[in-house]
Amino acid sequence: MFKRIILVSFIVLASAALAGAQQPDYLQQLEAHPEFLAGTDYLCPTGPVALTPAPKGYKAFYVSHYGRHGARYAWQSDMYSWLNEVFSSAEAAGNLTDLGRDYKRRFDSLYPSVRYRTGDLSRKGWQQQQELAERMYANNPEIFKGEATVRSWVSTSTRCVMTMSSFCLGLKGKNPKLDIFEYFGYSFLPAILPLDGHNPFRVKDVPMTPLKFDETWEQYIARTIDYKAILARLFKEQGKAVADEKAWDLVSYLYFFAAGMNSLDTDLDFNDIFTPEERTALWKIDGFQFYAYAWPTHEGYMPIVSDIIEKADARIAAGERGADLRFGHDYTFLPLLMCLDVNGYGHSVENGDDIPVWCRLQDVPMGANLHFVFYRPKRSGNPILFKVLLNGKEARLPLKTDNWPYYDWEAFKVHMLKPSLQIREEK
Repeated sequence: MFKRIILVSFIVLASAALAGAQQPDYLQQLEAHPEFLAGTDYLCPTGPVALTPAPKGYKAFYVSHYGRHGARYAWQSDMYSWLNEVFSSAEAAGNLTDLGRDYKRRFDSLYPSVRYRTGDLSRKGWQQQQELAERMYANNPEIFKGEATVRSWVSTSTRCVMTMSSFCLGLKGKNPKLDIFEYFGYSFLPAILPLDGHNPFRVKDVPMTPLKFDETWEQYIARTIDYKAILARLFKEQGKAVADEKAWDLVSYLYFFAAGMNSLDTDLDFNDIFTPEERTALWKIDGFQFYAYAWPTHEGYMPIVSDIIEKADARIAAGERGADLRFGHDYTFLPLLMCLDVNGYGHSVENGDDIPVWCRLQDVPMGANLHFVFYRPKRSGNPILFKVLLNGKEARLPLKTDNWPYYDWEAFKVHMLKPSLQIREEK
């Protein structure tokens, strides 16, 4: 017999305070930060971030973490091979424009080094994770002093396993005395990938949260971009280069391939085949698909929240210092933000055009990370406080507080767990 936490129902978080707040103009953000146009292929910055000092009489003792894997090669198994096939066939048929020939020349110089690397963590990803670990350590040296305990859990993908190892190595490099153990296995997936088909404890009857708009992804594409204009710059006769029903697939691969250069050790740039307006449109289309995929089942990721709560309570009760780390993927990271309503991610978008306002792909970059940093009071009787960091920056939750970015831990648990979860026993 064992106890298992099961999601029964989830009360959507009261995010009125955030939903009513002024949201930044995303077009102005993109103009100021064109690197955001890489979407989820944008690399999470690893540099120092200014943080609010701990409240008087409080000291950090524990951090709970969920992170996306680091920078990687393309995840689509056929991206590199298909692009090679399309451009090689077009060249042989004399079907490339001047820009198409130049594109193929650049592609050919890179192809041998990437053709068998789909899904792999890149060297940049390995380095990125060590730098993120070092920033966590630098922000909280009191947590990691001496023989503090660090425990880590991971998705079963190789790039996530390597991400975990690199991160833990970064911590160990700062303090060799740290007691670190890395867990791997399907039995740990409820806290990493709750809805994954390999998860033996997967909740099958996930409450659905319907989208408030009826527009499909295909309809949104059709009214957002003339994507065949992109192919016309590369191929003299685009219909001979790719069948009409595959034209959008090829354009999307061209977009993700160009964005993926951020993760590799190369100065090659493939964004010149797009106009600025097209890059923005492709970014918006990617965000539409990501939101429309994540929102309906986001309540199914509450087991991660439950794991955060359980492990934190265990640390608090034991008086332990250290960290609990989890490493997964973007398709889990975004729903987790929605469950917690971090920075308004629990807002239900009513129009597809508003998705870029509420679903900001630069918040789910390569190496994305969410930290719950806990503070213990020196005076007995005072509450345990915590704050949330999203990619290193202090974030907001839909909870009342007189001392943002700090929140009362017990108030958070009441807010998240009553009456959303129940425990049942299974053989």
